Amino acid sequence: MTSENSSFYNFVIVGGGPAGLTAAIVAARKGYRVIIIEKGDRTGPKPRGEGMAHMPIVDKILGKDFLSSIGIKSNGGRVWHSPGDLQRFTTYKDYPHYFFEWRTFIDRFTEIAKKLEVKILLNCEVLEPVEEDHITVGVKFRDQDNRIKEVYGNVIFDCSGYEGVIGKKYGISYAAMNCPIIKCLISKANYTLKETPDLQFYFIGNGDLKFAPEFPPSVAYFFPLKDKKAEVGLMLRMGQVPNMKTVSIPDDNKIMEVWKDLKQNYPGFSIYFKGATIDYEEITKLPNAKMADTFTPNKGVVLIGDSAGLINPFGSSGLYYSMEMANLWVNYCIDKMNTDVNDIHFNEKLWRDDNIDNFNKKFEDSKVYKEVKDMYNLIGAFEYKIFNRLRVAEKINKKWDYITSLLKQA
Repeated sequence: MTSENSSFYNFVIVGGGPAGLTAAIVAARKGYRVIIIEKGDRTGPKPRGEGMAHMPIVDKILGKDFLSSIGIKSNGGRVWHSPGDLQRFTTYKDYPHYFFEWRTFIDRFTEIAKKLEVKILLNCEVLEPVEEDHITVGVKFRDQDNRIKEVYGNVIFDCSGYEGVIGKKYGISYAAMNCPIIKCLISKANYTLKETPDLQFYFIGNGDLKFAPEFPPSVAYFFPLKDKKAEVGLMLRMGQVPNMKTVSIPDDNKIMEVWKDLKQNYPGFSIYFKGATIDYEEITKLPNAKMADTFTPNKGVVLIGDSAGLINPFGSSGLYYSMEMANLWVNYCIDKMNTDVNDIHFNEKLWRDDNIDNFNKKFEDSKVYKEVKDMYNLIGAFEYKIFNRLRVAEKINKKWDYITSLLKQA
C-alpha cells in the first residue's frame, strides 16, 4: 500500500470541519499519524455564525474557557414564534450556550492540530475510496496542482458534511436525509442584545405564503453575534413532505424568491434586516430529516457528524454531537488497533466483523447517540402534528397551547 504518490497514516480524515479536526486532535494527542484532506482553501471554509452548548468536550478539545472567550453567552432561551408572529413561547436549556463567529472557532482547532503535527492538505478533492479485498484502505484525491494521488490508512473517517463524498460512494441516501437551508450573515443588524439575547424560531406553515402556497413548511431563524452581527436563515422542513399532497419541491430560484420576501415582509422576522448589511448568503443543506442507516457503510470507513446525519434535528447546533461522535469513534478504533503508533502497515484485524459490530453497539449505547435518536423521534412526531395535520397558520395558531406543550420537550 505504498507508491511514489501515496503514504500511510493511522487515520485518514476527509473534511476539515469541527468533526474532522476533533478526530485529528484526539488521535494525534495519542501519538497517531493523521492526515486531513480538505476541499476548500482553508479548514472549515464557509463563513457563518454559530452557536453551541458549552459541554466538557469543548474544553477537552479547544482548551478550558476558550468558548466563553470568543462568544456571547445566552441564557439558554429559545423563542418560538407562531405563524405571523401572533404568539410566542420561550423554552430554556439548563446549560450555558454561546454564539460566536465561525472563523475564530475553526482557527482554534487548526492551531491545535498543526501543533500536534497533523498533516492538513487544502484545495484537495477526494474522488473515491480505494479498496483491497472489499476493505476501504485509502482514498484517491486530486491535489491543488491537479495531480491524482492516493493516501492510505487504517481508518477512513468521512467528515465531509451533508453529502459525504465517501458515504455517497457507498450508497448513503443523502437525498432522504437533507433539507435545504439558507444561511445568511448580516452586520448592523436591527436588534439589541439586551432585548434579543436568544435563538428565535419563526414557524411558517405550508399554504401560509400567498405568493408561494405550495412551499414546504419552514422555520426562519435568528441568533445574535458580537458587534451587532447576526446569523439569520430559513430551514425547509422536509420530513413530512413525502406525505403532503399540498407541497411541491421548490428549486433554488423559488427558495431565494421566498427568502427575499421574508426578509422584507415577514412579521417579526423582517425587522432584523432594516438598515442591515448582508455579508454572506447561500443555499446549502442540513441533514436533519433522518440519520444515515449505517455509520460504517464499508469496512474501513466511518461516517462522522453531518455525514452521518448526527446533528440536532430541531435546528440548533450539531457541533457538540459531531465532536462527541468523533472523539468516541477515534477511541473505539484505537482500542482495537493493537498496533504501534509508528507502524505503517494496514491492520486487517481492526475491521473484522465482530469489531465492527462492537463499535456500532458501543456507539448506539452512548449518551450522544441516544440523545440524537430521541430528538429525531420527537421531531418526527412534532412535525407530523404541526406541519402535516395542522399545516396552516390559522390551525397552528388555534392550537398554540398544545404546540407549546410539545415544544417544552424540544
